[in-house]
Order: sequence, then structure tokens, then C-alpha cells
Amino acid sequence: MERVVVGFDGSPASVAALHWATARAALVPTAVDIVEVVQPSGRSGGGAVETLAHLAQGADLVVAGLDTGHPLRAALAGWVPWQLVADVEAAVCLVPADWTEGGDPVTVGIVDDSPRQPALEFASRQARLTSTGLRLVHSWLMPTPVARGSATALGTTNEEPARHRRILDNAAERLAPQAVTMEILSELVRDTPSAALLSFSGHSSMLVLGTHRRGPLSFALLGSIVQDILWRADCPVCVVPAGPEDATTL
Repeated sequence: MERVVVGFDGSPASVAALHWATARAALVPTAVDIVEVVQPSGRSGGGAVETLAHLAQGADLVVAGLDTGHPLRAALAGWVPWQLVADVEAAVCLVPADWTEGGDPVTVGIVDDSPRQPALEFASRQARLTSTGLRLVHSWLMPTPVARGSATALGTTNEEPARHRRILDNAAERLAPQAVTMEILSELVRDTPSAALLSFSGHSSMLVLGTHRRGPLSFALLGSIVQDILWRADCPVCVVPAGPEDATTL
């Protein structure tokens, strides 16, 4: 049985998070713990996040609401979602206040060829639970050609698209047995990781990101791609931590 912890403060976003968690609980045996988040006036959100993270120890999933498009408003109100993502050991799903399920595919970012990809495993399971498709997205940018004497290393540049296509194809091959019952889409996008994933957020039931969020630089790393996606996505965003043996960072 899964254990899901829902942070609830009475806001429209937290109501949306609670609805999302209860809908998921109807699909898989789940123990849902609702934690009321009360932030004293004049204090920052750190205390509330630390308390929720403590109560979520041993949970499989933590769910909270997110007021997308208003990071400053959320910070002033004491709710700091990226701090929650950095502090909680479990996967964290942040649900926009105006979210409604539309049956779109679950979209997951594919970073590299790592043999174990917790984010891909989570996304695949979510797609099976909700009977939706699974969309794999891998982004790439053309490297700057390196001059070697009077010549330029164009060979490597020309090989880049094929190399990144192989990364995407390898991820799809791992899911081949599931393709019988679940539609699997593959998207190779020439753009930054955040822009690539955001381009599909309006047609996804969830964006799933993998991150290695341990160590002194974890908060700074989260500040780039994950934070950018959190505030601009049109669907729930789930951040799945890597295991201790995984070092891939998104």
C-alpha cells in the first residue's frame, strides 16, 4: 500500500492537490495523510516546509498545491514549493490551482542512457494507473564547433542528432513490453530541457522530472530547470528523486 502525504492550507491550490491525491487513491491502494499547513503571520515558509518534510518521512509521494504564475506571491505567503522539493525525500507532486484532468498523456523528461531511471518508472506507472499514454521527451542543443587548426570538427556536430535520438529510442525500448497496452510517444526536441517540457505541458496530464537533489548544491541546481518549469507548467509537476546510486541531475 502506498502512503501519500497531502499538504493542505485551505487555498484553492491545496484543494486541487487534495482532489488529485484522492482521485489517484481510487486507482491504487493508498493511505492518505492530510497535513494542515498553518504558517504564523510574519514568518517565512521554512518552518512549515520543514514540518511537512518531517511528517512525510517514509511516504511514497507528497502532494501540494501550487499557485502557478505567481512565485513572488507564493513566497510572501510562506509557501515555498521548490524548498519542499529540495527537502522531502519522496517524490513530490505540485498541482496547479485551476487543474482539471483531461486524459492527456503523462510526459517525462529523458536525460541520458542511465540503466535505472526512477522518473521514467514513476511516469510509466502513473500512465498505466490513469489509462493514459506516455510521452518521452528528450532535448538537445547543437554544440559549438571546436576549431582544430584550420579545420572545424564538423563530424561530431553532424552526429549529435543521431546520438540524442539513440538516447530516446533506448528509453522507449525499455518500455516495449508495456506498449501493448499503453501508447508510448517519443519526442526529440532541439531546445533547452525546460522549454522542451513546457511545450507539452498544455497537452499533458503530468510532467515528470528526475533530479539528484542531495548535497550542498541541490538547492542551486533546483533553481534552474525545475523552478522554471514549476511556475510555468499548465499541469501537475512531479519531481522524482534519484536513488543513492544515481547521479543524474535535471
